[in-house]
Amino acid sequence: MSTSLLSAAASATRTLAASASASHSAAPAKKANPDGVLWKARNKEYPNQIWYFCAACIALLTLVNLTSILVRRFRRSSPFVARARGPVTLTRIPAAATHLFRWLAFYSTVSFGGYTLDLAELFMACGYIAVIYAWGFVNSTSLKGQVLLVNYWSNRTGDIAATQFPLMIALGMRNNIIGYLTGISLDKMNLLHRVVARALCVMIWIHGAGRVYIAIGNGENAQNVQEGWFRWGIAAAVPFTLLCVFSVRTVRKRSYEAFLIAHFFVAIVLLVGAYYHAKAKNKAVEIWPSFVIWGFDRTLRFIRTFVANSGYIHFLGKSDARANALEADVHVVSPKLLRVSVLLPNRVHWSPGQIAYLSVPSVSRTPWEAHPFSIASLDTSASASSTNSSRDEKQGELSASSSSSSIVVPSPGYTKEAVFFIRVHRGFTNRLLDAAAAAKGPARFNAFVDGPYCTPPTALGYSSVLLIAGGSGVSFTLPLLLDLARAARLNANPCCGRVVFVWSVRESDQIDAVAPLLSAALADLDTKTLGLEIRIHVTRNMEDTDGTEDVAAGDDDEKDVPASPTSSVTAARRLRRFECVTVSQGRPDIDELLRTEVAAASGAMAVNVCGTRGLAKHVRRALKKGTSAADVLRGGPSVHLHVESFGGA
Repeated sequence: MSTSLLSAAASATRTLAASASASHSAAPAKKANPDGVLWKARNKEYPNQIWYFCAACIALLTLVNLTSILVRRFRRSSPFVARARGPVTLTRIPAAATHLFRWLAFYSTVSFGGYTLDLAELFMACGYIAVIYAWGFVNSTSLKGQVLLVNYWSNRTGDIAATQFPLMIALGMRNNIIGYLTGISLDKMNLLHRVVARALCVMIWIHGAGRVYIAIGNGENAQNVQEGWFRWGIAAAVPFTLLCVFSVRTVRKRSYEAFLIAHFFVAIVLLVGAYYHAKAKNKAVEIWPSFVIWGFDRTLRFIRTFVANSGYIHFLGKSDARANALEADVHVVSPKLLRVSVLLPNRVHWSPGQIAYLSVPSVSRTPWEAHPFSIASLDTSASASSTNSSRDEKQGELSASSSSSSIVVPSPGYTKEAVFFIRVHRGFTNRLLDAAAAAKGPARFNAFVDGPYCTPPTALGYSSVLLIAGGSGVSFTLPLLLDLARAARLNANPCCGRVVFVWSVRESDQIDAVAPLLSAALADLDTKTLGLEIRIHVTRNMEDTDGTEDVAAGDDDEKDVPASPTSSVTAARRLRRFECVTVSQGRPDIDELLRTEVAAASGAMAVNVCGTRGLAKHVRRALKKGTSAADVLRGGPSVHLHVESFGGA
């Protein structure tokens, strides 16, 4: 017994001695890399700081937008009083400061490579790029003094790009929450969407280049290629890069429909690839919010289309001949302009200046092909003003330009007529023109309408309003005019004392498309009380074929498509019977127009423009020359300019 105890004790002693010897001979534990602690902390914190900055900017713009809305509503309740200019008044300093900001931000432009951006757009684009790249590379000097150490910024740039995906997607949404909050128009949102996408695309490749550099230094390059996270990263980055290249305006315009298809699929590939790439590094939380935002927008689109096109009636099994699709009545005004009318359900509502996406299955190449067009009519029942006050006139004008049976006849529950003026280009609009011209009898097609969308400016709440349009740009300015006329009839906008509507068209045939809506609005309106003046400028006769370009249209070659028999002379004569309407030959003198109106105006003035980039640039130049903060201090108008345009950079 004692022998066994001694043996066990000796064995335990040897074990402890061996353990102590091993501990003594073992290398000391590896210390944490001080630089690693820093860059990991900054990789986590800096992307959040960028979001704090973006959220603060959105909140500030939202506050400005809400303030502007309240000010306009306050002005609307005050009757119009013409005031002559006088000495400088200190109480007008806020108005002068506001005008000075607008003068710098919206009247001044920068042109480069065929693009024209106002300073506000340029500042937002450059400011965003500067912020994400500053946070991406700041504080990347190691403790030993190595400047821009790759370990500091390689993962950080990837984290910043991933966490900014939700912003990129939110800016490109049709149901644009940021646009609703800030009041920024959809075309500006699309511009920022492309700027953010291109900036993040470059940052993704910077992230990839940094990781490859580190892998080469560690001898892990060949091993990384075999990893799933590496392949998923490449699968997301390559198509994203190609899409950014194809999104450049000159390329996008040539194959817009192909771009739309590619955009849809690349968005899915990008998010899926980025998700699995980040998941391998336990950072999937940076990606999944993008899926939520993208899915939310798509779901709302489906619901809008489903409800607006009576899909739910068909789904519930109710018998309704109109349950499957709406009908679009297409009238060929000229080989370059179409007038499309769609009767929508009474539950659909829209504001003047909003857009809707129109899809015609028999013309569209793909089931999801839909194109945005401004709604030129007001959100009123087709059996109201249009039918009661000027129904006979409308039928008389349209019957001369098309068969009388092609007039859209309201049916119970479908009395809201959405009118679109569509300029014919390549692709969908060209195919729609061909189908309408080839139709035997009334050109009617099943259609789907998705909308309305965007946050358009209101023309209410201003002492004077100037609406300038070129060609099909009248789709945007016309509903603003109709809304002003409606408000004048109801005495809902007493602050407005002067409205000038200027429309420049190439051919007099295009007057036919607008005449019914204008005539209905002017039929029972006291234009002297409102101070309304409508100027229509025909820049080229129908017989003129010299191809001279003007601000009303582009320079696409016109197809030899026979339009329906027109009555432009009759339409012009019927419009001329209103004292406020003038139809003349030649282009409008924008400089003289703005100089005269600004000199005669006081208080708040709104100038809304929709047309070519040349027209917008001309208006900006004239306003920059003819307005000043000093004039506002003496009682001159503070001018609010809105330019509606699509295409962008």
